Amino acid sequence: MTIILRKATEQDIPLIAALASKAFHPASDWITRQIFPLHLQPPTVPDGEAALPWRLSRKTASLRGPNTASIVAIDTALNDQIVGFALWDLPVGEEETEAEMVTPAEAELPADVTDLKAYAQLQNLDFIGVDPNHQRRGIGRALLSWGIEQATKAGRDCYLMATPQGRPLYEDAGFEVVRPLDMFGVMHHSMILKAKSVNGTRA
Repeated sequence: MTIILRKATEQDIPLIAALASKAFHPASDWITRQIFPLHLQPPTVPDGEAALPWRLSRKTASLRGPNTASIVAIDTALNDQIVGFALWDLPVGEEETEAEMVTPAEAELPADVTDLKAYAQLQNLDFIGVDPNHQRRGIGRALLSWGIEQATKAGRDCYLMATPQGRPLYEDAGFEVVRPLDMFGVMHHSMILKAKSVNGTRA
């Protein structure tokens, strides 16, 4: 078994969207269940797939955005099957200006299966996703390490929002809690990994 990370391509988008639907399924993911309540999911659509067109549009916008890095983890023993993905927001470089930063158009939510009031409270739905059938293989850690390495090379801090389940992974990587944030009754944490804390000195 070999896991390889590479940049996502246009051809990967449907697979990433489908993986996100499994990794962030309303039956198992608390936040997704608030945004896409199970009672709104139509019985004629396969379980958890009502939001798939929205995820597809959202991942397309992310891939095409110049300020986002879309990374996939593939398993070479499974014919290069995508088993995880990460979406990283990239900072504006020192030589760039705020006006030059491009933000992809937000994908339109499927109003009939979405709790729009709940979504309005949300900042980001997902950044790192791992196929439930391939968890506990170090895939999430590898995707996280990729982003940390890029931030370290650039001498930049790294920010993220951690779920209760993800917090131990981020703390092991050196992230520190900035502040807690109550999201739908579950405590999440805004976390930071300062560039100097990666190797003791600022790059």
